[in-house]
Amino acid sequence: MHLIEVEDLWKIYKNGVEALKGISFTVDEGEVFTFLGPNGAGKTTTIKILSCVLKPTKGKVVISGYSSPKECDKIRRVVTTVPQEFQGFSDLTVRENIEYFAKLYDTVDKVDEIIEKLDLKEHERKRFKELSGGLKRRVAIACGLVGDPRVIFLDEPTIGLDPKARRNLWKLIETLKHMKITVFLATHYLDEAEKLADKVGVIYKGKIIKISSPSELMEEFKKENLEDAYLSLMEQLKSEEE
Repeated sequence: MHLIEVEDLWKIYKNGVEALKGISFTVDEGEVFTFLGPNGAGKTTTIKILSCVLKPTKGKVVISGYSSPKECDKIRRVVTTVPQEFQGFSDLTVRENIEYFAKLYDTVDKVDEIIEKLDLKEHERKRFKELSGGLKRRVAIACGLVGDPRVIFLDEPTIGLDPKARRNLWKLIETLKHMKITVFLATHYLDEAEKLADKVGVIYKGKIIKISSPSELMEEFKKENLEDAYLSLMEQLKSEEE
């Protein structure tokens, strides 16, 4: 089942910049879909449109059967976005931060379940400001999960984290998949995409260039890892422009 359907999606800003130029793709229920592309390619713009922060210029967007922008009020009930800049309430504990968001969703009864599933029990009494970067990201995801979303958007979730914290967050993303939550992941870390993604979408200058599994992309370019395959694709695109 396609949980996300995007067809001929355009975003043209008032200054004339074409951020998205007719992109189309689908994301299946329970899938980890990883969006790859250089800075300015259109990754964040796409996430903002899918999460109803931005309105598209034109095109079709359907999430969990609801059309954007007409049914954004319903889409917001089934999606959550975890931004890089999530700060939390610094003087509140981990539990208090999660409870705050649970009250907004009227899902306070889910707090204990989320704390257990995200392995936050031993940290629940710590103040948010005392946490490491990796734990702060985990709490940010917990605050989104109490809304019981079907889709979670993660925009560069491991940027700035040390290797151990990154691996811990990878395990968390795998946990989300086991919970049947569709994960839409934008990242610059190709090892991350290779490890986690069921499917990758490569966007370049506002256009979708490739949709495939990591292994298919590696096979196409005869490379042993996704990073080398991706770099080969980027070199091919640049050579075609010259």
